[in-house]
Amino acid sequence: MRKLLVLFTTILVLLLLACAPKAVPATVPVTSISQVQTPSSTTIKVSDEDAAWQKVIEAAQKEGKASIYTFAYLGDTAIEMRNAFKARYNIQLDLISGRGAEITERLKTERRLGNLVADIAEGGSAHLFNMKEAGLLEIAQGLPTLRNKGDFHVDPLLDQEGYLLNENLQNFPPMVNTKLVQPGDVPKSWQDMLNPKWKGKMLAHSPQISTGMYVEFIPLLNAKAITVDFLREIGKQDLVFTRGDQETADKLARGEAPITLGLIDTIASSYVKEGAPIKAIPMVEGVTTKSLVVAQVKGGPHPNAARLFLNWILSPEGQTVYHKSMRTGSVRNDVPDFRPPDLTLPPGTKLVLETAADAAEEGKKFQEKWLPELWKK
Repeated sequence: MRKLLVLFTTILVLLLLACAPKAVPATVPVTSISQVQTPSSTTIKVSDEDAAWQKVIEAAQKEGKASIYTFAYLGDTAIEMRNAFKARYNIQLDLISGRGAEITERLKTERRLGNLVADIAEGGSAHLFNMKEAGLLEIAQGLPTLRNKGDFHVDPLLDQEGYLLNENLQNFPPMVNTKLVQPGDVPKSWQDMLNPKWKGKMLAHSPQISTGMYVEFIPLLNAKAITVDFLREIGKQDLVFTRGDQETADKLARGEAPITLGLIDTIASSYVKEGAPIKAIPMVEGVTTKSLVVAQVKGGPHPNAARLFLNWILSPEGQTVYHKSMRTGSVRNDVPDFRPPDLTLPPGTKLVLETAADAAEEGKKFQEKWLPELWKK
C-alpha cells in the first residue's frame, strides 16, 4: 500500500512539473533602422566646382530660356535639340537661323541699340572670330565638360582664350554627282581640278558672299598642300558661283553641275539621306577639316542658360542628339561618327585641321575681298 502511495505521489509531481509555465528570457528590444550601427563609410564631398555649377543650373532654370542665333541648328536637328534640352533642364531654346555675316551684323545692331536678344551664337569659325574681335562674345568659363580635354578628338577650344568652342567636326572635300561623273573620271588630286574638262562645270561659293572658299583653301594653303598659283589657275576654270552651301547642294543634287568645291559634308549629309547621288572624294594632298563653333554672347539676357547649353552641346548627350540628327561627326571620342558612307572619307585620307590662326585669317581675308581679286574674270 505504501509503495503504491509513493508511486502515485511521484507521478503527480512529474505531471505538475510538466504543466508548469516555462521561464521566459528577458526581452531584447527591437532596434530601429536608424539605430543600427554600421561600419563608418567615407562621406561623399561635393567639390566647390560642382557646387558652383549646381548654382548655374538653378539660375538657368529660373531664367527659363535661351536664344540662339544659328547657322546649323535647322529642321529636324532644331526640333530634336529643343526637345532634348527641354527634357533635361526644362529650359526653352529659341533658335533664329541666318548666315554668319547676317548674324554678326544683327548682334552689332542689337548691341548698339542696347537691346540684345541672343544668348548664344553658332556658325562658321571665321564669322565667330569676327564676333570675338568686335567684342560681342564672352569667355566660356567653368564648363564641366571642358575639365577633361582627353574626351575630345580635337581641342574643344578653338582659341586659347576660350571664347570659341568646337562643336562639330566637318570635312570640306570636293564632291561629285555620281550620275554625272563615272568612277574612272573622279579627280584624285587638287591638280586634277585644273583639267580642261572641268572648265565651267565646277560649283564654288562666291567669295563675295560666303566664306566657304576661304574655309576650304586657307588651311590647305598654310599647310603647303596647295599654292597661291594653284588658286589663280583654278580661278581660270570659269567657276560657277553660288550663294553658299544650300544653293551649292541643291544644284549638285539636281545634276546642274557634276562637281563642287567648298561644300560642307554637314550640309550634304541631309541630301544624301534623301537619296541624292552625292559622294565625297579624297584628295591626295589633303582635305580641310574644321569645326562649326559655338560661343556665348556677351551681355545676353540669359547668361546662365547660355552656359548650361554650351556645356550640354559638348556633353555626350548633346553631341549624340546633334550629330545623330545631322548624320555628322562628333568632336568627342565617346560619340560615334554618324556620317553616311558616301560622305565618309577612306582611312588614310590626310585631314588638314583648321587652326585658330586659319580662322583669323579667313575672317580678315573675307573682309579684304582677297579671293575675289584673285579670281577676277
